[in-house]
Amino acid sequence: MSDYIKTVFWQIEITAPKENAAEIEEFFLRSGAQSTFELLYEEGRTSNLVEDNTQLFFFYPETFPARAFAPMALATLGFPDLEFKISQVQYADYLKEFEKSFRAFALTNKTALVPPWDSENTDLAPDLKKLWLVPGMAFGTGKHATTQLMVEFIEETVTPNDTIIDIGSGSGILAIAAMLWGAKSAWGVDVETLAVESATTNKELNEERHKSTYNCTFAVGDFSSLRDQAIEKEHTVFLANILPNIFEANADDLKLALTSCRAWALSGIPSLQEESFTAFLKTIAPCAFEIRTKEDWQIYFCKDLL
Repeated sequence: MSDYIKTVFWQIEITAPKENAAEIEEFFLRSGAQSTFELLYEEGRTSNLVEDNTQLFFFYPETFPARAFAPMALATLGFPDLEFKISQVQYADYLKEFEKSFRAFALTNKTALVPPWDSENTDLAPDLKKLWLVPGMAFGTGKHATTQLMVEFIEETVTPNDTIIDIGSGSGILAIAAMLWGAKSAWGVDVETLAVESATTNKELNEERHKSTYNCTFAVGDFSSLRDQAIEKEHTVFLANILPNIFEANADDLKLALTSCRAWALSGIPSLQEESFTAFLKTIAPCAFEIRTKEDWQIYFCKDLL
């Protein structure tokens, strides 16, 4: 486990209108936030797609002047009256809270997600492949429907010749699942430094438990990282489990990704946005795509583009 388990973070919680959430997230991430999540999409909670407000959480290093920064940042953004709270949280304590309730479970019909503290869970079917996970301050504990839809796609699609590209890799679940199901290699990027730490830790945990070596790397980056990679279209599968506004804001790079692979899957799209996101995707997708829905969330995918 990385030394960051000992780290203390400032946590800034902001109550914000949904329509301004992306703008606030971008500003706080650019200002040095090492991780963020939105309570609307928090793992294990019922999605609330109706309320006008949402809760945003940002995590900063202990040395960051969080108390002075938060009101100044909100004023700069034009939201001086938004409610916010500031507190400190230790990563080790964050994990202890997960250990109280987070148990192994069947992620799909073929894959189980197993935290190391519940390795002997007898409720799991013995034929399930085990994907080991230490939940971190990053999206992807497997509880969210979008993660489950993406892992099902991976099980159906990945071949031993494939390289997996995962934009917004979070805890690393998708790239690691691809390795577990036989991919040759995988690389993922995320804008959050803590996500990269979490994903790397989970990769190493799976290598240890499966007594194998995965050609799988994680780094800080975003859609623009695609421009620096040599991509073999016939052996590439592209994955991204993000949110519609981020896909739309990166339309040019997303189009590059969708035209540089043999198969792709995008998730993180609420069912309520199906009409608008479908219209957007039709303007850049190189093929007719399919849609699956689970618990008010959707995955858009296309296979065998060659």
